Amino acid sequence: MDELAEGTEMTGLIKMVVFDLDGVLVDIDSSWQTIHRAFGVDNEENFQKHLRNEIDYREFMRSDIGLWGNPNATRIRRILDRVPLMKGVRDVLDALRMRKLKTAIISSGVLMLAERIKEELGIDHVFANRLLTDDEGRLLGEGEEFVTLRNKDVVLERLCRAEAVRLEDCAVVGDSRFDISLFEKAGFSIAFNAQDRVITEAADVIIEEKDMKLILPWIIGCRGAKTYASFRYETEATAEIIISSISPDNFPVPPGLSIKSSRQKTEAKTRVFCTKGFGMLLATLDDLLSNVQLAEKTIQTLEALPR
Repeated sequence: MDELAEGTEMTGLIKMVVFDLDGVLVDIDSSWQTIHRAFGVDNEENFQKHLRNEIDYREFMRSDIGLWGNPNATRIRRILDRVPLMKGVRDVLDALRMRKLKTAIISSGVLMLAERIKEELGIDHVFANRLLTDDEGRLLGEGEEFVTLRNKDVVLERLCRAEAVRLEDCAVVGDSRFDISLFEKAGFSIAFNAQDRVITEAADVIIEEKDMKLILPWIIGCRGAKTYASFRYETEATAEIIISSISPDNFPVPPGLSIKSSRQKTEAKTRVFCTKGFGMLLATLDDLLSNVQLAEKTIQTLEALPR
């Protein structure tokens, strides 16, 4: 091992839970895409332009809405009223409300759907993007921008100030790379029904099954601790072997403990989140380091054998 970096921190007692909307509270990939499919249109080209910073989010919204023509907003509402809730979500919101935890939606999706979900589930706050209409309720081809793909963290900071809740006392549940800015600000993060590897690597805990009730043991009464360690080696092959030695397949993980390991070039990284106290966290880190050292000695022994 050429280099070792470590860090440990305590998270606060969760007082507010912030959810993404699409793919988290509702079982669709995107509210925008849901409307597109209903009209038989596609806006992938302008989505890619926005990701390349060739157009801003307001222009991206305008290009989205323009594909639908000039319908009355009631037609859009009928489309979004058919969007199903994610499995288990009512039970989760009931449990959070019973324990007086604050709740919020921060979504770059369509406000019309977010407000429907807010009312159905009794969520405290909602932030999403409004479709503008004329006096007769017809779309104007414009949107009012509140949450972009890249400013969710700013919205979270404003919400926390307004509610007098510390960022470290927030839990965030998201499913895409556009939720990473939230994960970086909040004290605790859950990748739920994650769309890609980038978001799972950024999260404290990963929930793969599409059942929202699985987040509850990680949130209710949770005061967690998390730690990380990274190891740098001469070759990518060595780093990959080290990652294998501390993967969940080779390292038993009890309830209340989440271990995630990944490799970035010649660097092996591991992150541990624990709800069972600081002592278990440190003991787990010691066990992981022992596994790493054993793997390193095995590699050295194999390299010393005559070829």
